[in-house]
Amino acid sequence: MRIIFYLIYNLLIIVAVPVAWIVAYFNDKLGSSLAGQKDIWSKLSTFTEIVKSNPKPVIWTHAASAGEFEQMRPILSRLREMDVYIFQTLTSSTIFFKVSHDKTFDGVCFLPWDTYSRVNRFIKLLKPDIHINTRHDIWPNLLLALRRNQVRNILINANLYTNSTRLLPGIRQVNQQVFQYIDKIYTGSVALESLLSRLYSGKISVVGDSRFDQVNERAKTNDSDLLAENVIADRMVIVYGSVIDTDLVIVADAIAKLPQNNTYLHVIVPHEVHERDLVPWEVALYRHKIKSIRKTELSEYKDESVLIWNHVGHLADLYKYAKLAFIGAGFGAGVHSVTEAAVYHVPVAHGPKYDILAEAIDLVESGLSNVIHTPDELQSFLSLAPETIDERRHLIKEFVNQRIGATDRIINSEFPLS
Repeated sequence: MRIIFYLIYNLLIIVAVPVAWIVAYFNDKLGSSLAGQKDIWSKLSTFTEIVKSNPKPVIWTHAASAGEFEQMRPILSRLREMDVYIFQTLTSSTIFFKVSHDKTFDGVCFLPWDTYSRVNRFIKLLKPDIHINTRHDIWPNLLLALRRNQVRNILINANLYTNSTRLLPGIRQVNQQVFQYIDKIYTGSVALESLLSRLYSGKISVVGDSRFDQVNERAKTNDSDLLAENVIADRMVIVYGSVIDTDLVIVADAIAKLPQNNTYLHVIVPHEVHERDLVPWEVALYRHKIKSIRKTELSEYKDESVLIWNHVGHLADLYKYAKLAFIGAGFGAGVHSVTEAAVYHVPVAHGPKYDILAEAIDLVESGLSNVIHTPDELQSFLSLAPETIDERRHLIKEFVNQRIGATDRIINSEFPLS
C-alpha cells in the first residue's frame, strides 16, 4: 500500500507543481513562496560554506506558519545555548521575512516543495543531525527522504483533533504509512497520545506543549501599561479576544443584558482591525444604546463601558487585566487560542467549535471553561460571583502549572548532555 500511495502522490505532485507556478503569478502569498523556492539553493550554499569553515552539529527546525514558529521559540532559545548551527525553514511567506532577519538562526529559507528530488537534494546538502518539526505540517516525500538519509526526525507539540480528516477510513491508512517515517512524537496530553496512536505506532511521549512555556515566559515579563487606572477604575475588566463577525450578535446581546453602569469594562479585541471589521461592532453596540470608544481615541475617554481595541499585537498582554475572557471564533472555523488567557489564570468562555485545540478540550472537560451557545449563557458567565471566579482562577493556575516544562523535557530527551 505504501508503494502505491507514494506512486499516486508523486504523480499528483508532478501535475500540481506546474499549476502552482502559474497560480503564483496571480496570488501574492504563493508568489512570495515561489520566489523563496528560487532562493533556497543560494541560501543553502551560503550556509554550507559556514559549516565547512567551522564544523558543528546542524539542527534543522521547521515551522509552517507564524503560530507554529511562536510555539517553537522556547525550543529555539534552548538550542541557541548549545554549540550547534540552527537552520530554520518555513512554509508561510507571512512570517518568512521577519524570521529571515532573526539572529537566532545561522540560515533561513522556505521549505522546498515536496517533490522527492528537491527535498532529497536539500537534505544531502544540509546534512542535518536532526530535524525538528512542530504541530502537523507533514510532508510524505520529506519524511521518506529523511529516513533514507538516516536523519533523525521528531514531531513536537503534535496535535490531532477528533474530527480530523486524517482519521477518516482510507485516509487514516494512508497517514499511517506516512507517519511511520517519524522517529518520535512529543505531544501535550494523554488524550492526544490516544488519538495519535491511531496513526502512529512508534514512540509517543506526553510532555506538555511548548506553547505554554512560550506564553508563560511572555506573561512573566509583561510590564506593559496598556490600560490606565482612570479607564479601569474599580470595574471588572472582561476581554473579548480575537472575536470575529460570527461572535458579534452573541457578544453584543450579552453585554446589553448586563448593567450599563461602571460595573464592567468590556475590552473587545477584533481578530482583524480594518474599518470593515470595526464598524459592525460599533453599530451593533449603538443599536443597544451602548457607548463604545476605540483604543486610538482614548485621549477623549468619557467613561464608555466598551473599549474596542483597534491595534494588533496587544491581546496576549491585555489578559493580565482581565477577570474573565471570551475567546472568539468558536461559532466559526474554530476557537482561537485559550492559552494566553489561561497563563494569567483567567476563566474563559467560547463558542461550541473548540475541538481543534487540545487545551480548549482539556479546559472544557475539566470544568474550567464555559461553552456558550446563546447570549443568555454568555451573560450568565459574565455574571459569575467573585468567589466562583477566584476558585476557578486557582484551578486554572494548577492546570497551567501541570503543562509548563515541555521545552525542558524535549531538550533533555533529545540532547541529554545539553
